[in-house]
Amino acid sequence: MNQHTSFTLNEAKTDEDALGLHQDLALAAVLLTASIAAPLATIALLWRDGFGATALVALGLSVAVCALWPLYHSRFRRWVAYALILTLWLGSLASIVTQGSVRSVGSTVMLAALVLAGSFLSRAATVATALLSLVALAVLNQLEQAGAMPNRLPDVGWAVWILHVACIVTVLVSVLFSRFRLLAAFRDQKDAYDMAVEAEQDMRASQERFLSLFQNNPAATLVISLDTRRIVNANEAFEQLLGYPARQMIGQESPVFWVDPLEDQAFRSALKAHDRVANLRGRLRRQDGTEIDALVFANVVRQERERLLMIMALDVSAEERSRKALQRSEERFSKAFNFSPLGMVITRLSDGLFIEANPANERVIGWTPEDLRGRTSQQVGVWLSESERIDYVQAIRRDGRLQGYETRMRSKRGEVVPVRLWAETIDIAGEPCALTFTLNVAEEKRRQDVLINLARGISSQTGEAFFLSLAEHLASATGALGVVVAELNTPGQAHTLALVNQRQLQPNRPLSLAQTAYSRLVGSDGLVLPKLDGQHLTRSTPPFDPDDVGTLAGMSLRDADGSVIGLLAAVWREQQDPGEEVRALLQVFASRCNAEMLRLRRDREILRLQATLEQRVQERTEQLRYLNQELESFSYSVSHDLKSPLRSIDGFIHLLKEQLAGRATAEDEDMIGRVQESVVRMNGLINDLLALARVSRGRLQRTRVNLSELVHDVVRREKDRDPTRDVEVVIQPDLYADCDPRMAQIVLENLIGNAWKYSRHTPGARVEFGKAANAESEGLTSFCVKDNGAGFDMSRVDRLFKPFSRLHNSIEFEGSGIGLATVRRIIERHGGQIKAEGAPGQGARFCFHFGSEEV
Repeated sequence: MNQHTSFTLNEAKTDEDALGLHQDLALAAVLLTASIAAPLATIALLWRDGFGATALVALGLSVAVCALWPLYHSRFRRWVAYALILTLWLGSLASIVTQGSVRSVGSTVMLAALVLAGSFLSRAATVATALLSLVALAVLNQLEQAGAMPNRLPDVGWAVWILHVACIVTVLVSVLFSRFRLLAAFRDQKDAYDMAVEAEQDMRASQERFLSLFQNNPAATLVISLDTRRIVNANEAFEQLLGYPARQMIGQESPVFWVDPLEDQAFRSALKAHDRVANLRGRLRRQDGTEIDALVFANVVRQERERLLMIMALDVSAEERSRKALQRSEERFSKAFNFSPLGMVITRLSDGLFIEANPANERVIGWTPEDLRGRTSQQVGVWLSESERIDYVQAIRRDGRLQGYETRMRSKRGEVVPVRLWAETIDIAGEPCALTFTLNVAEEKRRQDVLINLARGISSQTGEAFFLSLAEHLASATGALGVVVAELNTPGQAHTLALVNQRQLQPNRPLSLAQTAYSRLVGSDGLVLPKLDGQHLTRSTPPFDPDDVGTLAGMSLRDADGSVIGLLAAVWREQQDPGEEVRALLQVFASRCNAEMLRLRRDREILRLQATLEQRVQERTEQLRYLNQELESFSYSVSHDLKSPLRSIDGFIHLLKEQLAGRATAEDEDMIGRVQESVVRMNGLINDLLALARVSRGRLQRTRVNLSELVHDVVRREKDRDPTRDVEVVIQPDLYADCDPRMAQIVLENLIGNAWKYSRHTPGARVEFGKAANAESEGLTSFCVKDNGAGFDMSRVDRLFKPFSRLHNSIEFEGSGIGLATVRRIIERHGGQIKAEGAPGQGARFCFHFGSEEV
């Protein structure tokens, strides 16, 4: 019954329905109890009294209670409680009357009827039942006292106890059931209250969330009451977007935000038809009058009896500008794409799917956009093989772009077309694609083949044969009637090197350029196309028939100094512009012809020079012989004419010292000493000059020389001349060189002598001889002489090897300035080279090699 009760109460829609259900269930329980208790009481009375008056009353009461069940299940259920209470009340009166005493069990039944009345009847009916019972009991009590009723109370027995039990159980069931229903109702009310509190809390939380979402919504949000046409609420985004203060707007009529009335009308129409608006684009006017592009949403919300309109707007001005810019960019790209003279396609790199293609592809490779779009390259068959497409994809993936990528493709007619591709990788919906430009280079390849064939045809020829081949190929390539290659001999006169007329080679002949169209070629720097008038060309293009010549074109050929040395000309029968291709061919052939003519002229000059070479060699040999004789004469003069006066001066000085012996003053002796020193120095200079002259003459006798031993000899002589010097000498052993031993001796004497001399004032003097750090260079072995002496300034190194040039004071370091010049002359005669490095106060380093053995 509890499950049924719970289900029934849950189905109840109002409090009255729930109370009626409780009363129906309680009435059924009481009616069931009475239906059981009344027959039991009747049986007990029959057992005790037989068919007496009281038993008959009990029997009638039992029948009356059982007869109420059909009424309970009928639509008159609400009268069952009244009938049951009335039956029990009447039964109690009958029982009291038949027993003759208000102390009988009938009074208990009346009490039970009163309890039932309090449970099932209204307050007025309950009070009425109580008053009626009191009155009835008072009347019966009075009658009993007056002896008006027979007192037939039997002896107390089990029947009385059974009647008491029946009455008490009936009352107990009624009271307990009422208490149970009261507690159930209380629990239901408490649960309902708890649910109401929870629902209210949820509603408040939901309201707070809604308000938070409303206020923090990035979209401008406005709530308007449709009944009052006034603003209910507005968020901060609304104030930021449209400039209206949100708090001041509440309770005010909504202003007109739409700029275009048609957009306002469209908004109202959509709202009226569907109670909602979504993704409506339009222009809104802000409070300051400025306009913005917005995306508007709206929805009608019903809250209790009020209808609210919620409007949201998003600022899409930047998006709109970007969209328009993108639209303009797409339009420009579309125009450039569709009207480009190059074939353009957009393909997917993964599988070669053609996403888009422009109309120029039909002209370039024969495929229309409809043939390509939506199909892969394999399906179309545009590539000759899948491997070639893979190579193209790998190249563009590796570099990100392609510039002038040459390959081959298949046209719609199945022909192989040479093409040149330019491609750039682009991204479409996250898929790597390629934007490719295609250029048909078949014509270019054809022209290249023509030029290559022409070049091959004439490249093997030289001299006059070259010009004949060039004229034939030029006539064939340009379709010319005739070709002339002529060389200018004198101003106004030329001689043909090649002549083609009527596509046939003709014998060469002289040409007079005066009063001809050729004179214009001679006076021009570039390609000349004379006017296409027959009168201008009449009798002016020898040796061609004037009636056969309609067009003449050509170029002058020039020497390196700009002077005209020849001309190249071609003639056609028709009067026409030969076109860019013929112009280019003429320029190419003219350039090649010019180079060959220059070479031919240079060959002629070489032949002329070769014819006079022997004579010029003999003349130069005689000049050299004469110079050598003069040099020998100069050497003899130096050794004889200069040394003889020096010997005389030296002799007279000795005589003068002897005559002045003991009489000369200190000043006289000083002057005489200076003269003797000058004589000695002059004699040394003469000897050095003779040595320098000798190293430039004579024949070198190259052999394998141990330079280390030569250095040891030089050092030994230096120590003998100056035994007091303490010099550390380091000589790398067994260093050999291919050179003249006499000359090598002079080189080492000068270099070691200089190192010894210029380290004179250096404490801890050190002289080294050995291989250079990079001794082996180009098969040549370099050697170095190094000291830690006075050194020199590298800014003056260019004067170091010049004769008589000294970098130090002669008082401090003696010398003539010829030694290093002599060393350099010897090294250069061997075909070698010498270099010097140094720094003031840090020593010097001289590195040299004697050249190769073949020198």
